[in-house]
Amino acid sequence: MTADLATLYAAHLAALQAAHDRLLADHQLDALIVAAGRPALVNRFDDRYWPLAPTPTFAHWLPLPEADAVLVIRAGARPRLVRVATADFWESPPPLEADHFWSGFEVVEVHTPEAIAGHLPTGRVAVIASDALAFAAPGPLNPPAVVAAVHAVRTRKTPYELACLTEATRRAVRGHRAAASRFAADAPSELGLLLAYLDASEQDATATPYASIVARGRNAAVLHHVHYARRAPAAATDSLLVDAGASYLGYASDITRTWVRGDGEGAALFAALVDGVDRLQRQVCGLIVPGLEYEALHDRSHELLAALLVELGIGKAPADALVARGVTRALFPHGLGHSLGLQVHDVGMKPRAPRPDNPFLRNTSVIEVGQVFTIEPGCYVIDQLLAPLRADDRASLVDWAAIDRLRPFGGVRVEDDVVVTDAGIRNLTREAWEAA
Repeated sequence: MTADLATLYAAHLAALQAAHDRLLADHQLDALIVAAGRPALVNRFDDRYWPLAPTPTFAHWLPLPEADAVLVIRAGARPRLVRVATADFWESPPPLEADHFWSGFEVVEVHTPEAIAGHLPTGRVAVIASDALAFAAPGPLNPPAVVAAVHAVRTRKTPYELACLTEATRRAVRGHRAAASRFAADAPSELGLLLAYLDASEQDATATPYASIVARGRNAAVLHHVHYARRAPAAATDSLLVDAGASYLGYASDITRTWVRGDGEGAALFAALVDGVDRLQRQVCGLIVPGLEYEALHDRSHELLAALLVELGIGKAPADALVARGVTRALFPHGLGHSLGLQVHDVGMKPRAPRPDNPFLRNTSVIEVGQVFTIEPGCYVIDQLLAPLRADDRASLVDWAAIDRLRPFGGVRVEDDVVVTDAGIRNLTREAWEAA
């Protein structure tokens, strides 16, 4: 793996350099300075800091989680890495998962952050940074046109990036399998299930790419449920939704699965809904082709959900009416998915705002080879969104007794990470699940 990764990385670095040579020429710049970032306080009332998460623009070049490190990118020149060498007996330096990147850079070490300035170019320079710098910026900070161009480079992943995303996916799948096994065996609390996930995916909570969502029963209707219950529900019949990812060399995975346990009419209906949403998700994945607008894929997912609602007896009107009257959007209020890479909600793939009826859609791009994004349809009993339907002339479109049977289970979501290729898609999540 290490030798292969090093070879892939060399090609990745060459592709990045070529793209930035064009970027510098297009924006008439002599150099681009990219900062890794500074440590962030846990809160402003004490002196505890989070482990450094390098800025994604910096991490695109190398997986080095060091505070105050700076990259200098010039056309046709080997990139320069300026890093601060410190001797600290309070804390150990962050561990590196790989060391394949060092030879790609001219490395300069300084002893204080302020000394970085002496190794930076002047002239026509732009600086990309997410927070305060330890030195005076020698050029404009985060000029929007340059930032947009840098983000655009990240929308099509190199083979090296795909290797990192594949490993991040494998790690997350191990965690999902462990959580599912614990849920089926003894159904501990949400906190216990989270700990099982973290242990199997070999992460602590600060290493995950986002706060893991671990929700049992009605909590699964809270789309971002992260306030984990410390006690297991008393009911023997309930559900589990886990939306959790893992990281590898800065790259993130994002996977969701839903399970149900127990017997009874409600559990049977919810199990059928879980199975149906899984089938729907596979259908949507099968529709992905270059040239298709992602928003059209999102719209198609609502048509498929409406058909599923009719199939299960939850919807009491033709499928097209359930879409047109807003029933599916009350049950499936979020977007179909989002770009994925160095950020869980990665940049560069929302070139325009979605239509007003899709307010939370994060991807409005035209699908292209090399893109990586998620496909995550869902269906939830969220009373706040269903109340307006029940109160007006749309009430007859829904079997409210079925909704009542589903309510204790919260909701279902199925999410995979997919890569667009010339030959179709690679479903990283299903590949890892089948191989585990």
